[in-house]
Amino acid sequence: MNMAVAKEGLSRLSASGSSLAAKVVRFSKPVWRALTFNLMDGIIVPRKDLTVSVEKGCVWVVCGSRFLSKIKIRGARKYAFDEGKYAGPENLASTLILAVKELKASKTGISLSLPRDWTIVRTVELPVTVKETIGDVIGYELDRLTPLSQENAYYDFRILSEGNQKLELIIVAARADLINQYREASKQVGVEVGRVTIKLSNMVALCLFMGSQADSICLETNAFGYEGGVIRDGVLAASFGGAFSDKDQGKVEAVVTSLTPVIDMFRKQGSTPSVLFYEGDSDHIALDKYIDVPVKMFDDNEIKLKLSTDIVGISQSAAGSVVEDLWSGAKGFNLLEKGFTKRVKMPVAISIVLAVLILATWVPYVVLPLQREGKRLEEINRQISIRKDEVRKVEALKKEVEALSDEVASVDRFKESSPMTLGLLKELTTILPKTVWLTRTRITDTTVDVEGYANSASEILPKLEQSPYFRKVEFASPTIRDTRLNADRFVIKMEIEGFGKEAADKPKEGGEKPRDGKKK
Repeated sequence: MNMAVAKEGLSRLSASGSSLAAKVVRFSKPVWRALTFNLMDGIIVPRKDLTVSVEKGCVWVVCGSRFLSKIKIRGARKYAFDEGKYAGPENLASTLILAVKELKASKTGISLSLPRDWTIVRTVELPVTVKETIGDVIGYELDRLTPLSQENAYYDFRILSEGNQKLELIIVAARADLINQYREASKQVGVEVGRVTIKLSNMVALCLFMGSQADSICLETNAFGYEGGVIRDGVLAASFGGAFSDKDQGKVEAVVTSLTPVIDMFRKQGSTPSVLFYEGDSDHIALDKYIDVPVKMFDDNEIKLKLSTDIVGISQSAAGSVVEDLWSGAKGFNLLEKGFTKRVKMPVAISIVLAVLILATWVPYVVLPLQREGKRLEEINRQISIRKDEVRKVEALKKEVEALSDEVASVDRFKESSPMTLGLLKELTTILPKTVWLTRTRITDTTVDVEGYANSASEILPKLEQSPYFRKVEFASPTIRDTRLNADRFVIKMEIEGFGKEAADKPKEGGEKPRDGKKK
């Protein structure tokens, strides 16, 4: 019996200890983030990025920077090649030489954005037991999870969810021999590629930066086809896409056919996604007419405004790659890391100095509280002695207040005996529909005349007649339909309740009717 009690006590102690440890960890994380916040990276010291986006028929080179946490595109160049084909390694290298000179980005890190045709995106499930060594496990299992072997692949992954003893992951991979050709060609001209990402991930980063929800769908169309990505918790979770046929109607059908199962997947999980839609060089597609979920379109003007640039027609992939590299909220991919993120040394030196300075400022308030409070008490006593004469003046002011109160009462009686213009305007604003707008309002002592426009002028009279402020509401002139504004132009006159001629002559019986329609 004693042994059972002891075991139960130990288990409770262990549970309480683990709970306390969890609380300590939860509260210490924000403190640690504040102490290790890097003020030098893109805040005090500008950070730059040069992105090379390989696309069909062209190469986009975009230079971006982050300063005071604001991302800006400083310059962009588009270099055209054979239509419908991708630039080769030698062509890309010669393009980089020219772009670096034109954009003045000789000492800027290079990011290479790969097109969708060169990449493989897979969603897989693994046992939760491999979480601690998941990087090694994916390397060993890469040939089973993707068509590529570990030796001939650059890849990266993100954990999407964890539950039911399983890990759901997304793996992004590309052929290493193909990427190495471009890296070697760039290295020979003095340009080092330090980051390799994919177009779909760039799209996701740009959509989130433009204000998309954490669970949504991003979609882009161009002259060759369409491609989209599923966003879950701010991470690319799946991809879809295809090529366009020559018929315009076939373009809409292709996009809607790919979107429908993705939308159904969200609905099975109990949510309704929004679609962030960017139209590139393709013809206009009225997507919101074919799907029953919110569709938000954004264009080059919104990208220019968000990224503080005046360059027109920047590639969405290139702009997204800049955002993905410079924005702290992006959860992008770097295929060169092969799932192993480099550990960045925390800049704790500045934080320690700031912490010491903060503690030094607290010393006077901790060591000398009584002295500070004593000085405050002396000051209060001094102020009391000074204000004795003022108290006498207050007595005299009280008499003046009484006299002013009589004057205020006279003003109130005057206000009650005549209509208040502000109250009448407020009443008109409250009862008139939002589709009605007034062009002129004339208020006299007993009447109100209004002119304006409405979708239907006849529906205004009942609303005005029901108001306790107005009576004898009628049209002063026939309504006229303004075809340009698609609205009725009306002129209405009415009397103010309780201030008309009849109300002035009527004897007061049973109490005066106030403005709220109730008897006093």
